[in-house]
Amino acid sequence: MSFPEPLQQLIGDRLDRELNRKSRCHPLNGYLPQCPSAPLFIKREDELNANAVGTKQRKYLSLIPTLEHSGNCRIILIGSAHSNNVLGLAQLLRSRGLDVSALIKTPGNKALTGNHLLLSMLLPGDRMAYVSPREWPEVAQIAQREADRLSQQGVRAVIIPEGGDSEAVLPGILTLAADVQRNSRDLGLEFRDIWTDSGTGISAIGLLLGMRLLGLTRPRVHITQIAGDPEEFRQRYARFETWLERLIGSPLPDPRPEVRFLRPASAAAYGSINKTILDESWRIARETGLLMDPVYSVKHLYTVKCEMRHQTPDGPQLILYNGGTLGLCGFQSALASRKLMV
Repeated sequence: MSFPEPLQQLIGDRLDRELNRKSRCHPLNGYLPQCPSAPLFIKREDELNANAVGTKQRKYLSLIPTLEHSGNCRIILIGSAHSNNVLGLAQLLRSRGLDVSALIKTPGNKALTGNHLLLSMLLPGDRMAYVSPREWPEVAQIAQREADRLSQQGVRAVIIPEGGDSEAVLPGILTLAADVQRNSRDLGLEFRDIWTDSGTGISAIGLLLGMRLLGLTRPRVHITQIAGDPEEFRQRYARFETWLERLIGSPLPDPRPEVRFLRPASAAAYGSINKTILDESWRIARETGLLMDPVYSVKHLYTVKCEMRHQTPDGPQLILYNGGTLGLCGFQSALASRKLMV
């Protein structure tokens, strides 16, 4: 896949050649309110990689080459026991023969389920260290102490912050805007709105920065904040903006896309699910053929449904499915409990 200028010259040689960077876009049938003047499409970021949940694959496009060229080292991942990012990245790194360890936030439920179980299959006990919720705010310092300890043993360590929040992911996350532009061209239409979700917000930031590089002020971008708040997002955006301006050697062009932040329409607390979200998981599967993870994607699509019921959209709409079926691991019992309700 080649990119439009200036992206091709900027990131073309910074991405892993083996990893997929294109996802398809197709009409979304069912679930959302249907309106002839606002055809609905869904972008299948979930299909980028079966083993890395959704759009996180784009982070790895540039992160993996950076790590592979960093020399003989240990890669320290940081995240919760059920982190999609830690699990997806651990698989890719181990499959390439890289040495990986993880600092994991101690879960409230110690049972090995979902991503916690899968991560335990990938990493032996001496490569997983648990950090209590009380100590978690200092996890970056804990990781640095571990890196210093390894350095004394002659092992160079690289720390990947929670959510992959590092400068190395920047070239990869810029690919989303170009891929949306490709979808639009292939479909022969212009999207009026893009609906995406946000955890750390890094993928959404990549979309917005990529649009600015391409000189795109439309479509409008609606962001369902599954975690964090608008101020946290803006602070992280400013940091990535600085990194990008350093990469291109000049200020980013203005104007920028219009952005609107949304709170989840149900179970707004991060990591929480409730009967509404579980019921909607069943409805989405039955009505669209999509198996979606409750914590991120179901909350996002349900929020989009509530927004569209409140105000009918105008023009073609694009919903990003940034999660994946793998994100359903650990929710089987909860989902089964709602079967008779749907």
